[in-house]
Amino acid sequence: MAAPVAASFFAPSFSPIVPRSATLSRLPRLLADIRACGVCGDALPLGPRPVLQASTTARLLIVGQAPGAKVHASGIPWDDASGERLRAWLGIGKDVFYDAARVAIVPMGFCYPGRGASGDNPPRPECAALWHERLLALLPQVRLTLLVGQYAQRYMLGARRKASLTETVEAWREYGPDCVPLPHPSPRNQAWFKHHPWFGHDVLPALRARVAALMDAADGASAAASLTASPTSAHRGARIATAHQETHTMTQGTIEIQRVYEPLPDDGRACFLVDRLWPRGIRKETLAGVTWAKDVAPSTALRQWFHASGTDAAHWDEFRRRYLAELDANREGWQPLADASAQHPIVLLYGAHDTEHNHAAVLRDFLAKHRHRK
Repeated sequence: MAAPVAASFFAPSFSPIVPRSATLSRLPRLLADIRACGVCGDALPLGPRPVLQASTTARLLIVGQAPGAKVHASGIPWDDASGERLRAWLGIGKDVFYDAARVAIVPMGFCYPGRGASGDNPPRPECAALWHERLLALLPQVRLTLLVGQYAQRYMLGARRKASLTETVEAWREYGPDCVPLPHPSPRNQAWFKHHPWFGHDVLPALRARVAALMDAADGASAAASLTASPTSAHRGARIATAHQETHTMTQGTIEIQRVYEPLPDDGRACFLVDRLWPRGIRKETLAGVTWAKDVAPSTALRQWFHASGTDAAHWDEFRRRYLAELDANREGWQPLADASAQHPIVLLYGAHDTEHNHAAVLRDFLAKHRHRK
């Protein structure tokens, strides 16, 4: 039976305000107790090393399974290939992901449980029984909870969980906008991703938009977090408006990207070619139903700089910064795409070989953040 969970995580609008004085003093003590825990140490092959992060201001909560061997060694949550994929799913970098003021990371088992015949062992059950209810109750600003894997879904959803992980993830809209069930992003799940393309087409674009809106609203939420237990009507109105904005992002059309050389969608989604140059080897009639939005692409100078330089992380970050600055100054270029995506799903087509580090990925996330603005 699933342990009781604070109902505020699944409220239709927003969590009630918790007295800050009590929360601020209790959470550090609780985290210290968790990190010093050795209750199941004898059953852990590498000994206890609880790995988690949390703060009273976190707006995004990620509930996973348990640390792997690499995470146990580093002491950094999701510090592995699964974490890289998870951050790509969310559309955020390490700077945001590891900012405890914005993101809480609470696995079902805090320590590495060791390996079994087919992979890591399940999370130790002692953690949830000892810590989770108390810890979750001290995260009053959480607006979105991600349930990564079957163990998190079983504990947090209880009887609302479907018969299988696939059915639960497929029914993600039933749990939104404040909760999204996800498969585990482990490389071992490649077959699952391949056989369930709807996850990439439908869930991930909506998830990125939701996370983008959540992070975008963080500044306004910080002011609300400083209120007393008796906020003014103006403050209450601001909180309600923020909640409605975040909820709206889960109902807007999805934004997907794909290489222009792949077969075009045949399900009626509007397609936009977002390259400044026409793709080599493709005839005009092949893209007869595609809108060429070349004005939204990076400038010629930026494109040439990007391709002439290296592909390290610092170079990519600098490209993103420059391209986002261009987009900020080019509302006429991106507004038609933002308007279209607010009404129905769209697909951004690009020609680059790199499917992760390309301007279409930057544009997708930018549109997800800005399409609600007029």
